[in-house]
Amino acid sequence: MKKILLVITLILILTSIIFYNYYSINVNNMKKDIYLQKSIDLKDELKRLIIKKQGDTAALTYILSQDKNINQALLHNDKNQVNFTKIIQGLKEIGEFKNIWIQIIDKNGDSFYRSWTTKVGDSVSSARVDVAKMLRNPKPMNQISTGRFDMSFKTIIPVYNDDIFIGMIEMISHFNSIAIILQNQSIEPVIVVDKSYTAKFIKPFTGLFIGDNYVANKNASSKLMKKIDKHGIDKFLSIDKYMLFENYIVTLHETKNIKNQPMGYHLLFYKLDKLDMGIINEYKINFLVKFIIIMAFITLFVVLVTNKKYVKELNKKVKEKTADVVKQKEELNLLVNSYDANVIFSKTDLKGYITHVSDAFCRISGYSREELIGKNHNIIRHPDMEKDFFKDLWINLKQEKTITAEVKNLKKDGGYYWVISNFAPTYDTKGNHIGYSAVRQDITHRKEVESLQQEIEDTQREVVFTMGAIGESRSKETGNHVKRVAEYSKIMALHYGLKPSDAEMLKQASPMHDIGKVGIPDSILNKPGKLTVIERDIMNVHAKLGYDMLKVSKRPLLKLAATIAHEHHEKWDGTGYPNGLGGEDISIYGRITALADVFDALGSHRCYKKAWNDEKIFNLFKEERGKHFDPILIDIFFNNLDQFLKVRDTFKDS
Repeated sequence: MKKILLVITLILILTSIIFYNYYSINVNNMKKDIYLQKSIDLKDELKRLIIKKQGDTAALTYILSQDKNINQALLHNDKNQVNFTKIIQGLKEIGEFKNIWIQIIDKNGDSFYRSWTTKVGDSVSSARVDVAKMLRNPKPMNQISTGRFDMSFKTIIPVYNDDIFIGMIEMISHFNSIAIILQNQSIEPVIVVDKSYTAKFIKPFTGLFIGDNYVANKNASSKLMKKIDKHGIDKFLSIDKYMLFENYIVTLHETKNIKNQPMGYHLLFYKLDKLDMGIINEYKINFLVKFIIIMAFITLFVVLVTNKKYVKELNKKVKEKTADVVKQKEELNLLVNSYDANVIFSKTDLKGYITHVSDAFCRISGYSREELIGKNHNIIRHPDMEKDFFKDLWINLKQEKTITAEVKNLKKDGGYYWVISNFAPTYDTKGNHIGYSAVRQDITHRKEVESLQQEIEDTQREVVFTMGAIGESRSKETGNHVKRVAEYSKIMALHYGLKPSDAEMLKQASPMHDIGKVGIPDSILNKPGKLTVIERDIMNVHAKLGYDMLKVSKRPLLKLAATIAHEHHEKWDGTGYPNGLGGEDISIYGRITALADVFDALGSHRCYKKAWNDEKIFNLFKEERGKHFDPILIDIFFNNLDQFLKVRDTFKDS
C-alpha cells in the first residue's frame, strides 16, 4: 500500500511540475502578447492622431491661403490688411487648435506677418531649409519639424496672384491637443525633443526640460518627468517594443527629421491595471478545471493499474474531486459576478430609462436598485453640470458614438461624487442597437485635491498682492494704487493681444513693481520736496533691489514680478533706468506696467506733489509717445480710455 501511494505521489508531483511549467510559459507568453499588442495599439493611436492633426492643419492652412487680403497685402506690401487674431481666438474656443501660430512670408523669403509677435522683416529663408526650398520650387509642404521655439506641425502653402508666386502662408500648431486626447484615453504622453536641438531654442514654447531634452507638451505629467529624469532618460529613449516600468507599460514612437535623423520621441505611459487581462483570467479558470480533472483521471488510472482492489475507493475519491472542481468553478463564477459589486455600472434602454444598475452604483449614489430601475439618469444629475453637456451627450449617443467624460453626480442624501464615465451603445446578439451602458470610475478624491490646489494658487496670488501693497505703503501710498495698476495692466495686455492667461499673470505680478522700495530709507521715500542728485540715485536703486529680491524664485509668477520690478522705469527711447533698455528690448510686461504705474501716480496725491488733472496727464502721454512709452500702448490707452477711467473710479482712494 505504501509503495502504491508513493508511486501515485511521485507521478502526481511530476505531472504537476510539467503542467505548472506549461501553464507558466503560456501565461507569460499571453502577457507578452497583450503587452506587445497594447504597445502597437498605443503607437497606432498616436500615429492616427498625428495624421489627423497634419491633415486638419493642412486643410485649415489651405483655406486661409485663399484669403484675397493676403494677395493684396503681399502685392502692395501693406501689412495692415492681414490680421488673424480673431480667427486664432475663434479656433481656440471651438476646436482643438488651442495654440496656433500663423506666418506670412513674401516671395523674397522675408517674414511679412507673424501672429505671435510684431517683429517681422527678417530673412526666414536664410535660417530655414524648408522655406528656401519653397522659394525654389513652390508647392505645399506638410511636416513635423523643430525650430527655435518648439517641435510642431508646420504646413506651408504657396500664394499666387494670377499664377505668379508672390509668397507663402505657414501655420504652426503644437502637440498639446494630441496630448490632451491621449490623456482622455488614460494614456500619459511625454513628448521629448532630441537633445541635439536644445542649443537652437531661443524661447521654448513649454519651458519644460528633462535634463538636456526639451519636453514639447505643456501638460506632461510632472510626476512621470521626475521619474524619467531619476532613472535616466536614455533608458526610455532606447525602448525597442515596450518596457514595463513600475506600474506602467511604456512604448516609444520616434519622429525623424527631413534628414532621417532622430528629432522627437513620443513616450506613451499606460497603467498596467487598466489592461484587459480577461483572456488570461479565462485561461486560468479553464486550465485549473482541466488540470484538476486530468489529475483526477491520472490518479484513477494509476490506482487501476497498480492495484484493482483500490478501484472502488479511488472512484469515490474521483467523484469527490470532481465535486470539488464543480465547486471551485462555481466559486470562480462568483468572482466574475463580483464585477457587479465593485464596478459602478448602469444600462438603459433606447429612451434613456435605467434597466440595470450594479451594487457599486447603488452604494455610491445612495439609491436602492428599486428606486433606480425605470427612472431616467436625471435622478442623479447634479445642478452644477450644464444642461448643454447632457444635451450634447445624448446627441452623440444616439449616433452610436462612445463618449468619455468627467461627470459630477448628486447623491440621494444631497451630497455629490465625481466619476469618469465611459458611455457606449449596447447591442443584442444580432447586432441590433438596444440601449446604452456606462462604466464609471470614482474620482471624487482627485477632484477635491484639484480644488485644494486652486485654493493654494489663489492664496499665492493674495500673498503677492499683499507684498506689493506693503512696498507701496512704505511711501505712504494706498493699497488701491496697486489694485488700479493691476487692473490697468490686464486691460492693456488683453488689447495688446496677449493670451488671457498671460494677461491674468501680469495682473497678479504687477502689484510687486515697487517692492524694492522696502530697501529705501523713509527720509527719501517720503521727502516732500525735490530729491537731491544723491537721493535720486538712491531712490533709483529700488528697481534693482526689487529684481534681486524676486529673481531667485522658480515660481513663474515671482519670476515675472522680478522682470516687472526691474524694467518698469525703463523708457522706450532708452533713457530710463537701471539698464537703459529701449524699444522691444524692454519686455512687454515692463512696458505695460510702466504706463499703468505712471498714469496712476500722476493722477494721485503724493507727499512731494499734488494730483494732476486728466488734461495735463493726457497731454504728457501724447508728448511721451515713442519717448517714454511704447507708442502702441499709448494708442491702446486712448482707444480704450473709458475702461481705464472706470477702473480708477471703482478703486478710488478713501
